[in-house]
Amino acid sequence: MTLDADRLKALAAPGLPLAQTMKLVAEIEDGAPPAVASLAISAGSTIDLLGLFLRKHALLAGVRLSVRQGQFDDPVGDAERFAAEGVEHLLIAPFFDLLAPAFEAQAGQWSNDLIDAREAEIRARYRLAFQKGAGFRTIFLADFHRFGAALPGGDATDLILARFNVALREEAAAFANVRRIDMSALVAEVGRSAALDPRFYLRNRAPYSALLLDAWARQITAMSRNYGAQFRKALVLDCDNTLWGGVLGEDLVAGVKLGPHDYPGAVYWRAQQVFADLRREGVLLCLCSKNNPQDVEEMFAAHPDMVLTQADIILKKVNWREKVDNLREIAAELNIGLDSLVFLDDSDFECEAVRSQLPMVSVFQTPANLPAYLGVIEQIRSLFLAGGVSQESRDKTEQYRQRADALQSQQSFESHEAYLASLKMTVRVTRNDAAQVARISELSQKSNQFNLTTRRYAIGDLQALMASDDADVWSVEVADRFGKAGLTGVVVVRYGAKTADIENVLMSCRVLGRGVEFALWAPVLDAALARGCETLTAQFVASTKNAQVADYYDRLGLTHMGEVDGARRYAHAIEGLARPPSPWIQLVDD
Repeated sequence: MTLDADRLKALAAPGLPLAQTMKLVAEIEDGAPPAVASLAISAGSTIDLLGLFLRKHALLAGVRLSVRQGQFDDPVGDAERFAAEGVEHLLIAPFFDLLAPAFEAQAGQWSNDLIDAREAEIRARYRLAFQKGAGFRTIFLADFHRFGAALPGGDATDLILARFNVALREEAAAFANVRRIDMSALVAEVGRSAALDPRFYLRNRAPYSALLLDAWARQITAMSRNYGAQFRKALVLDCDNTLWGGVLGEDLVAGVKLGPHDYPGAVYWRAQQVFADLRREGVLLCLCSKNNPQDVEEMFAAHPDMVLTQADIILKKVNWREKVDNLREIAAELNIGLDSLVFLDDSDFECEAVRSQLPMVSVFQTPANLPAYLGVIEQIRSLFLAGGVSQESRDKTEQYRQRADALQSQQSFESHEAYLASLKMTVRVTRNDAAQVARISELSQKSNQFNLTTRRYAIGDLQALMASDDADVWSVEVADRFGKAGLTGVVVVRYGAKTADIENVLMSCRVLGRGVEFALWAPVLDAALARGCETLTAQFVASTKNAQVADYYDRLGLTHMGEVDGARRYAHAIEGLARPPSPWIQLVDD
């Protein structure tokens, strides 16, 4: 979506007055296309102004957001109503004072029986709200927090709220689409006196300042991964004055600033700790540096305080070429989009070159005011982690390294088929595996190149499909001699009386070109025949990123039936469908 760049820049300015924020949001939205994402708020306090800041941060992320307000303190009714109306996301924000008027003053008088009863009520109420909201892409759950300052060592309010928050977390754990917001941490981040306003709370049940609401909206936007608009995968790092202080070619390994104790080296050492943690959480780390490759290799091998290791870096572009060209190559070699890259560099020139020539890349600059560097790194960390991390995502570096090893191995074979046979690939195709729901949803959000309709699936969508008698969700797992690639493909099928309609096929770029996309069909078609289906139907919906699979159904052997509403329609009798062979792949039993 193209938005007014000048107004967006003004909207992003820190400390913007509320009236100016309202004016800019309205002006930008007036010139923007219709809303592309929707969120509803169900709150136990007056937080109508939060909608403005949610719209603000959505616009800054390139998304126009529609915000709906629910009834006061009615999470069950709101979840049911907004789910029926097709709203994508729901924020549930209970407030502690609804437990009892002046709760903090009374908490010390609550008996164990009363606490037990209120906990049971909270569990039952929010469990039902989560059940009613299973179809939302995300439910953001703000937990209980106190309003006044705690006594030294804590008090009854802390103990009771902590118990009730545990109850919320335990009930939410059964619903994969619920994401928790730690409100106590958010209040502490803003500062209690700046975040909470007792005057407006006592008068209007409006406890939060604009500063807190702004920070809250920013966090929700990050947790939603910009409402699905962006899914960053790789962090591309400069070296000099980014991983260490100084210029390696001039200061040499012994002269650069890096270490856990002394300034400024401690700042870079802490930065590397964060980068290493991001790698452990599944972020792909790459180097893009104008340097002598041998010098950088020596720095990684010889400096005693290097935190990052060679094994942490999935791809290096250490040379004297333009960084814009190197970034293009990094995206191509990892087989991901340029909009999946985050680039960090200290140079004004390099940052501006990337911003102007590759505007889809997220660019951050190491600040001249070095203590501010950790704040920049925290922004980067939030881009990658705020949306949550699955266990399989944590294995990403190893999975991409396996892919690189496989590509390197390919060079020693006379033919592509001989190479594929040497991989000893196995493919497991599983029907309606509820344990995979969160990962399938994540794959649907990230897959763009091999996504036949670019349809995205929320966790609730997938749970409903798996529970339906008229649909199946097939998950595809791939392994080879280099290791397990994990969940790499999904096929969604809806059944009619005599037809099996392929609603979507999507696959990770990590296994493209190996024949997996053709080998997976045997169990899918067998299941359709067992139901009495005779015809397979499908459609391809073109996007800006899936051109490479535009002829997929043609290659699968289906017959092109024409265009309907911009979609290319296909059909073929299931019996006799001659799929391209993949003899080098072994299908293993579910």
